[in-house]
Amino acid sequence: MEAAPFRFQFFQMIRLLEKLYPGREAIGHATSPVAEVVRFQAPPTFYFPASELGSYVPPDGASPGTLEVNFFGLNTINGPMPRVSTEALLANARRNDTATQDFLDLFNHRLVSLFYRAWSRYRLTLAYEKTSQGHEPDMLRRLYDLVGLGTEGLRNRMAIPDESALFFSGLLSRQVRSSEGLRQILESYFHISVQIEQFTGTWVPLPPGQQTVLRGEDSMAECLGIGTVVGDEVWEQEGTMTIRLGPMPLARYREFLPGSHGQAELQSWLRFYSRRAFRFVVQLVLQHDEVPQTALAGGGLLGARLGYESWLKVKPMRRNPDETEYLVH
Repeated sequence: MEAAPFRFQFFQMIRLLEKLYPGREAIGHATSPVAEVVRFQAPPTFYFPASELGSYVPPDGASPGTLEVNFFGLNTINGPMPRVSTEALLANARRNDTATQDFLDLFNHRLVSLFYRAWSRYRLTLAYEKTSQGHEPDMLRRLYDLVGLGTEGLRNRMAIPDESALFFSGLLSRQVRSSEGLRQILESYFHISVQIEQFTGTWVPLPPGQQTVLRGEDSMAECLGIGTVVGDEVWEQEGTMTIRLGPMPLARYREFLPGSHGQAELQSWLRFYSRRAFRFVVQLVLQHDEVPQTALAGGGLLGARLGYESWLKVKPMRRNPDETEYLVH
């Protein structure tokens, strides 16, 4: 940056300087400009500059660095000062008299600082960078409120980073959660093909108190035609959806098997988005050309996991196997 500051855009230059010198105050926020990371100067000129920035001198001890700004200033080509004022400043500079220009740079520094603050105020990327420095801006807190993570007690409880939910705040802030919204989130987060089938149904176990047992008690479970149930499960049609992931390669397929980190992330997304109101049958689909040969464990190698990655085949498989399923609720 010191050798070729003209290669940088103004806003990016300030972002880099604030990250290089985290111990100094942010631009436009310090009580004294001496505590900031850089002091702005706007040299007088009549020409249209080829770049936004001129020379740059890094900080030296307690003194801030200096950065010449070509696009903004009192006596630049687009400045508000009269032409005669700029001519006088240029004449003084030829005599090595910079007192007047140094005085005007007090105002130039403040004007450029406010310009940068106005630009950065509503940019979430800058707000996120400040979060890593121990500050959580208002905009970030508002986004956490929208997705349902507004208080500290609700955060850092899932297998996915809380920041991931902020990216999908447009979908998560809606009162009505749809299967299409869930599909978009899963496809964007995991980068795989996702299909969702609603109302697939599943067997739900009955609590012992709701099962029909002939005890001679006056309970609903013993009233024929009202609460009598044969068995310890009932079929529920509307509370279950099937999430079909894939087809995908074997390495990616293993990331979603039970006990893996991918399965934990998927479970967190399903519970968080559905508010635990549904059950999900996760169906993993493996690419047919990635089906492994089933072999017993030996020689320090792990064998195939029965029911997850074991297929008996005598010739290459032509279909994408989709038998692997597990329940998330």
